[in-house]
Amino acid sequence: MLAGDVARWFVWLMAFAWGAAWGSFFNVAIYRWPRGMSVVTPPSHCPGCGTPIRAWNNVPILGWLFLRGKASCCGTSISPRYPMVELLGAVLCVAIAELWVVRAEPGTLLLHATIETLLYFVFAGGLLIATFVDLDWMEIPDEVSLPCAALGLVSAPFRTEPGLWSAAVGAGAAYLFVQLIFVWGYERIAGRRGMGEGDSKLLLMIGAFLGWKGALFSVVAGSLQGLVFAGFALVTGRKLTPDIEERVIDGELIEAPEEPDASRVGVLKLPFGPFLALGALEYLLAGDAILSWYFGLLQR
Repeated sequence: MLAGDVARWFVWLMAFAWGAAWGSFFNVAIYRWPRGMSVVTPPSHCPGCGTPIRAWNNVPILGWLFLRGKASCCGTSISPRYPMVELLGAVLCVAIAELWVVRAEPGTLLLHATIETLLYFVFAGGLLIATFVDLDWMEIPDEVSLPCAALGLVSAPFRTEPGLWSAAVGAGAAYLFVQLIFVWGYERIAGRRGMGEGDSKLLLMIGAFLGWKGALFSVVAGSLQGLVFAGFALVTGRKLTPDIEERVIDGELIEAPEEPDASRVGVLKLPFGPFLALGALEYLLAGDAILSWYFGLLQR
């Protein structure tokens, strides 16, 4: 069966349901991995009283809406981040399926298109987890970046792009560039790290999936967008991140990690992982269009 034989609406529907369902798992990973907890056991439970969550209350997106953002067992407030992550997972899966299934080259087998869609959805899900963990904890869990990097390299020969050579070069060069210059080199010169090791491992993952061009794009686009955000924060006088020592997440007081994975802009500490992830998603979903637009501006 060919990818072109499947109706677009059916692809969208299946992708949305699949992405939302896995978005629920992303929420579990975002909550548990920084706390050193298993994502398998115990089953999903209320963060307030520990009561297991009933299946009908755990339906992605709709469960939070039906409960009006409060746990049915004890009334504990449930962060709107949960349905937001599930919705983002659904939208990303639809966007990826549109590119790799709906717009597949004529004659592409549905099985091959589906496998590529699933692989890139795993990549996008890893970026989503890394983003929200970095925003909350200023660190990126190895449970995300290292397995995803391995998957990107192993699957490179079987994906249409970027090819094994580009994936290997992109992963290795991106990791070493950040690790040597912004982690070890900066620490040797300034006495503190300019970026965290989590950022270099995240770029290892990005390079493994997107190749050296995607890794370079992510660094440049992420840096530019990070600087815009930092400039906005400086002008408005807002903090880029609250003091970790005073931050409460899901009702728990959390402590600062010993070596937060954050870039420094002046005296501001800026989690760089979300901007790297944003740049990677931009390249994955619209890289060619963005680059064509940019080079078109230069030629005017």
